[in-house]
Amino acid sequence: MKHVVLLSKDAMLPEYLPTYGNTYWKTPNIDELAAKGTVFQQHYTAAPSTAMAFTSMFTGLYPYQLDRKDYTEVEEYNQGTTLFDEMYARGYECHLLWSSNYIKMADKFSKCYGKHTIRHESMKLNQSVGVHMPHNEEQNNLKPDDAKVKEVMDYLVGELDSLDRSKPIFLWIHLPHVLLGRCGYGQDIDLFDRFVGELRTRFGDEGIYITADHGNMNGYKGKTTYGFDVNQPAIRIPLIAPRIEGMETVTFPTTNARLMDMILNETVRKEEFIISDTQYYAQPYRKTAIIRGKYKYIYNKFDKSEELYDIEFDPNENINLLKKLLYDVDRNRNVNAQQVIFYPWMDEAMENYRLIKTFFDSIWKTAGKWTERKNYIVRKLKNYKAALKRNLGIK
Repeated sequence: MKHVVLLSKDAMLPEYLPTYGNTYWKTPNIDELAAKGTVFQQHYTAAPSTAMAFTSMFTGLYPYQLDRKDYTEVEEYNQGTTLFDEMYARGYECHLLWSSNYIKMADKFSKCYGKHTIRHESMKLNQSVGVHMPHNEEQNNLKPDDAKVKEVMDYLVGELDSLDRSKPIFLWIHLPHVLLGRCGYGQDIDLFDRFVGELRTRFGDEGIYITADHGNMNGYKGKTTYGFDVNQPAIRIPLIAPRIEGMETVTFPTTNARLMDMILNETVRKEEFIISDTQYYAQPYRKTAIIRGKYKYIYNKFDKSEELYDIEFDPNENINLLKKLLYDVDRNRNVNAQQVIFYPWMDEAMENYRLIKTFFDSIWKTAGKWTERKNYIVRKLKNYKAALKRNLGIK
C-alpha cells in the first residue's frame, strides 16, 4: 500500500508554477512530478475561500449541497464520510500538518477532518502578510529572511521525519499564503518546490498530489483579494496528480469537490457542470459560477445580475455576452455590443446559457430575503463587537 500525500498551498495561482507557464521560478521537483503525472489545466475550487474549499475537498460535496447555510462556526461534518474517514478505514494513519493560524478560522468553519486524524500545528510556518493582516510599518518593509526560511524548512522536515513510514500514511499538508521568511504571494515558490523535494525523498513520487484551496485576484479587475469573486484568478487552481488513467493532461473542467473521489478511486470524472460559490445559500452577497466547457455563467445574488463569458476566447472575462449594450466612454453613448465586438459564436453561447440557466435554476435555493438580511446584520454586529473588544484589549 503506497503512501498518499496531499500538498496544498493557500491562495496559490497556477501561474506561479512553471508547469502552468511561469518563467521566473525554477521548480525541478514539481516539474518532474508533472512530467510523470497528470496536469489539470482547468481545475476549479468549489469556493474561493479556505474553509468552504476545504469542506468540499474532503467531503465531495459542493457548498450548495451542504446543510450549512451561513458562514458561521459549525458542528462536526455529519452528512457522510470524509476523505480522512475513508483513508483511515482503508488502513492509513491520517495526519494533518498546517499553521496554527487555521485553528482560529478555517478549522471552526469547516470541521471535516475525521476523528482519527493526528494533527501537527505550528506558528513557525506562517509569515504574517497579505489581505488578512493590518499593515504597520514593519510589515510594509519586509525583506526576505534566510534565517526564518531555515527555521520553517527545518520544522517541516522534522515533522516529516517524525512519521513512522513503515505503515501506510495519508498526509495532508496545507502551507500558508506565504511561508515564513518571504514577503508576498508567489514569492516562496522556490521553497515550495524544495519542500516537494523533501516529500519525494521520503514518500516517493507515486502518491503526491499538489494543489491549492483557492487562488487570489492578483490585481485582476482592480482587486487583490479572494473570497468575494468567482473570476478566473480566484477559482482556477493548480492540480498535479500521479498519472491517472494514462492521461498526461486533463483539459476539460474539473472540480476539487471531486478530489476525494479522484484520490480514493484514481479516476477522473468528466462532468457537464462545474460550480463555484462565494457564500452559502442563506447569505445575501453570494456569487455563483457555473462552468460548462468553455462557457462560464456568473450570478450575482445581491443585484440579480448575470454574466456569461467564453473563457477560451476571452480568458480575461472582459466581454459579458449577455450585455446587449456597451458604453462607449469616448463618444459618451451606448452602442450595440454585437455590432462592435467580434464574436461569431453567439448562437452557440446562447444555447449554452440556456442549458446552464436550466441547471442553475434546479440547484438554486435561498433562505428568504428578510432572513438572509437579518442573519447578515447579526453577523456583522457580532464581528464588530469582537473587533472592538480586541482593539480595547477586552477579553
